[in-house]
Amino acid sequence: MSRYRGSAVLISHDGAEVEVYVDLRAKQREWSGTATVGDFDADGPHDRTLRLPDGREAQVTLGGSAAWSDVVTLVGTGPPPFA
Repeated sequence: MSRYRGSAVLISHDGAEVEVYVDLRAKQREWSGTATVGDFDADGPHDRTLRLPDGREAQVTLGGSAAWSDVVTLVGTGPPPFA
């Protein structure tokens, strides 16, 4: 199992970028985790691009979060960008 904890950027379809802190885990062919976000609108399409500081990118789907929480779940598509 590989893991990445640290800064990243979530990019929406319209190119808007927001800095986040992620905690990601990969197990075999699947990877997922959470993103801690500040001021972020998760409405609209839930598919985003996740970019790590070294430039590697991957597609993620935003999951749920509690109304009072600044943590959203992420489910990755394709190979993890941190493995």
